[in-house]
Amino acid sequence: MKPTKIEKAILDAIKTSKLGLPDWAAVAKAEHVSLEYLQARIEFMRRVGMIK
Repeated sequence: MKPTKIEKAILDAIKTSKLGLPDWAAVAKAEHVSLEYLQARIEFMRRVGMIK
């Protein structure tokens, strides 16, 4: 399963952040999505094992 555009942005934010703690509000703003939607995608990615 290929990651979607938003999932790629999440993975990139995790890789480039210090201590693995990205600024999710900034990522959501940059991707033009709500913070709640972004957090839901992060939880989904954790459930399916894309991220830890």
